[in-house]
Amino acid sequence: MRISEETINDIRNSANIVDVIGHYIPLIKKGRSYVAVCPFHDDHDPSLSISEDKQIYKCFVCGNGGNCYTFVQNFKKCTFPESVIEVADIIGKPLNIEYTAPKKESRYQHFYDLLNDYIEYTNYLLTATRLGLSAKEYLINRGIDEELINEFGIGYCPEENRVYQNLKAKNYSDEDMIKTNVARLGTNGMNDVFYKRITFPIHDRNGNPVAFTARDYSGFSDSKYINSSETIIYTKGNVLYNFHRAKDSARQNGNVIVCEGVMDVLAYKRAGINNVVATLGTACTKEQVSLLKDLAKTVVLSYDGDKAGKAANMKIGELLLQSGLSIEVIDNDTGLDPDEIISKHGKNALRDLSSRRLSYLDYAIKYYRDIYNLENYSDRKAMTIKVSALIDKLSDPYDRENYANELYELTKIRKIDKDTAVRSDNGRTYRNPELSLDGLTKAEYTILSMMSVSEAAKDIYQKDLGYLLDEDDNLLANLMIDEYRKNGRCQLSRMYDEVNDEGLKSLILSLGTIDSLPEGYDEEVLKGAIKRIKEEIKKRKLDDLRKEIAKYQAVDPEKTNMYLDEYTKLLKELGEK
Repeated sequence: MRISEETINDIRNSANIVDVIGHYIPLIKKGRSYVAVCPFHDDHDPSLSISEDKQIYKCFVCGNGGNCYTFVQNFKKCTFPESVIEVADIIGKPLNIEYTAPKKESRYQHFYDLLNDYIEYTNYLLTATRLGLSAKEYLINRGIDEELINEFGIGYCPEENRVYQNLKAKNYSDEDMIKTNVARLGTNGMNDVFYKRITFPIHDRNGNPVAFTARDYSGFSDSKYINSSETIIYTKGNVLYNFHRAKDSARQNGNVIVCEGVMDVLAYKRAGINNVVATLGTACTKEQVSLLKDLAKTVVLSYDGDKAGKAANMKIGELLLQSGLSIEVIDNDTGLDPDEIISKHGKNALRDLSSRRLSYLDYAIKYYRDIYNLENYSDRKAMTIKVSALIDKLSDPYDRENYANELYELTKIRKIDKDTAVRSDNGRTYRNPELSLDGLTKAEYTILSMMSVSEAAKDIYQKDLGYLLDEDDNLLANLMIDEYRKNGRCQLSRMYDEVNDEGLKSLILSLGTIDSLPEGYDEEVLKGAIKRIKEEIKKRKLDDLRKEIAKYQAVDPEKTNMYLDEYTKLLKELGEK
């Protein structure tokens, strides 16, 4: 269903861009604007500027910018209608329409169908046959009941290549089963990959099955788990286990819990906690970070309570910190994983533990205090260097200062500050994001900025000046006048959607995010800017007259004198000698 222009405008007018962007990433108040670590490039310091007055955002490093709809489109990688629906939901003004994005048939759909049939058959073998009875009893004893088995598509792959034979009977080719890594060619023909194992399906962000992790429950193998190899539809670092089931709960709660494996996710589910995903290991890729950003702006780490789990919290937390996410860590000092906690102490124990959270820096300080001997100078220095590196990654200067003070109180070694005026991105260096404007450009930008918020400024501009010297500036001024005529007011965020010219889009973003421009309408400042442009017009006219005088001086005394008189008059007006 098409969303009407009236509805699009109504939602845009009702939304505050600060609330919309703040729904996804942490924001920091800076003067009358807000800044944030940009989610659209590898940013380490706040490069994204958000103007609440103009309802515009822009990154001064990568150039990404626009209005609230643009941000959602870029952040969620969604269509424009989907961004309108998303913004409406964020501001609590849901649309009374049904919108279904055009569904494109994936070129991998045949593989998804194969894996869905695999899941259906192995789930049947587990829950409804004697072949799966011992595997089912194992899961029941682990607290995973049949309802949970069915919800997560858990199955059992028996011996004698029964699953391969079932898929073959459904006309799937050996080649496709090999490509999806559910069967392989051996010396005796085709064989099931996950035989004698409980299978846990892994899905992509859209809920398509792409792989499996499979557990030996009977002790026949030295490998407790084996996993699908990377295939045409599966790259391990590109997925998060349980993403498609956890997304609604994560967005509703404003945070997502990240743990190591499938049994951890199932343990949280048994405790009634749904906003949980797993990295399927103690590593986290940039692609997985991007998926986490799509779920919530706060990530809660919950790796095991042993030494390896704590190290994973530290390593993955640092990666997430650099991405601009807000990071918390569940303070698990039990030495147990979530599944073991439920088994030994019950569901309430895991629920209670999940509420005991530290900020990532608090967790890091606690972690290093347990490692280093603070009676020893070398250890105190080593801790200072490690924690200081993390403090430098914090986007909030208040947090940086306070954690630096806390670190000094612990180690009595002062953190060495870096030059905060310079930031680096992919080896390139950038200064703080404030454009250096020449006098004429600033005058024209000042006029445009005031016209965008005040009809009185528009009226004075039309009466006292009427045009700007820069072509884009002049065109935007005319569009603003037209906005007042059609809509009774001027909205940069609306105009951004309506113009197609990239130069004008960039100009609109600049007007919304340059801090040195006036905050609102000031008649004296406006008239000063108009005066500056009039002076420039006269100076340019003087240059033209000089050329005309030189052109006619030797051939036409009458024209020369006419141009000289005009030239002298302009000189007096400008106060030049």
